[in-house]
Parts: sequence; structure tokens; C-alpha cells
Amino acid sequence: MNTVLHPVGPRPARVYWVRRLVLLALAAALVTVLAVAVGAARGGAADGATPVAGAAAGGDEEAAPSGGASAADTSAGEEEAAEDGPADAGADNPGAACSPTGLTTTLTADATSYAAGVTPTFTVTLTNSGDAACTVDAGLANQSLVVTSGADRIWSSADCPADTPGERLLLMAPGAAETMPVAWPRVRSDEECSADLPEPRPGTYTAVAVVAGVQSGPVVFELG
Repeated sequence: MNTVLHPVGPRPARVYWVRRLVLLALAAALVTVLAVAVGAARGGAADGATPVAGAAAGGDEEAAPSGGASAADTSAGEEEAAEDGPADAGADNPGAACSPTGLTTTLTADATSYAAGVTPTFTVTLTNSGDAACTVDAGLANQSLVVTSGADRIWSSADCPADTPGERLLLMAPGAAETMPVAWPRVRSDEECSADLPEPRPGTYTAVAVVAGVQSGPVVFELG
């Protein structure tokens, strides 16, 4: 203990105290360097763990596009379904006008021959032969029954009608039919409403009906 507190040597004690202080300073510096090195090592270890977390995050990001693409596909499918929906709904729009290609007009007579003084009566039938409900004008202005004899036009229900032609809108479901009776009073007519036309003579006649631009097949009958 005395040698520590009172250095012994040929040189003055002050020299030995200076040496001891230098050694202590070096030791303190060494401790500081070691502490810094240990801290750096620990920090490096912490930094080394960071890339692992980043890699995990990157894995999640790589997985995300797969899920995102699936959501996009689902959204696209919903948009396509939405676009298809309106197209199908429009096909059954009850306000749509009937297409002539979706209508059928038929004509029948109540007899094949008529004795003198008997009025021929016909039934005009308009049928919606399409796949969707639609509207059609079946008014007098949009229908006619024409009677001919060979090339001679004898009579038409559209010539000088007794009733004012008007609109008659019908909403027809697919397969629905509308019947309209028409009688021929056994007289002649023309578009000019001429008077004193000759009466039709006994013989063979043909009747054809037209409704909404759709013509029926001919019906042949005899007048006695």
C-alpha cells in the first residue's frame, strides 16, 4: 500500500504519478472504446433483424397483388353482369312497339259461299308471335279488309269509313291474339267515295286483311 501511495524510485514521485495518470487515462479510453464496440455490435444485430422484417413485409406486398387481382376480377364480373342486366330487361319492355316480323295476321270467313242477300262476315285475328310483350295500333286507320275479283278491286274497309279512324293501342303478351270482326255489305267502293257504283255480281271473290302492315293469307268465297 505504501508503494502505491508513495512511489519508490530514483526519479521524483511526480514522474511516477504522471505515468500512473496516463495509464489510467489509457485504461479509461480502452473501456470507452470497448463500450462503443459492444454498442455498435448490438446495434448491428438490431439492424440485421430489420431486413428480415422487411422481407416479411415484402412477402405480404407480393401476396397483395394476387388478392388485388382477384378483387379486380370480381369487380369486372359484377360490371359485366350489370351491363348484361339492362340488355335483358330491355327485351321485355312493354312499351316497345311490336315489330312486323313478330306479328301474324290471319283471316277467316263465316262461310265459303253466300246466297243472294246474305252479308259475308270475316274475322281478322292479330297474334303476337314474338317472344316479348309489345304494343301495336289496331285502330281502323291501321287495318283494312280488301275484297277483289281477279284484278278488279271491289271493296275496302278503309274507303270512306262510317266511323272516324282512330288509334287503338293494344298491349299484347307473347302468344296473345286480338280478333276483329269485319262485314262486307256486298257493295263496291273506291278511295274517292264515288256514288252509284255497280253492284258486285255473283261469282268468285277473294278477301285479304292487313293489320299494322302485316297481311293475311287470301280467303276465297262465292257470291250467289
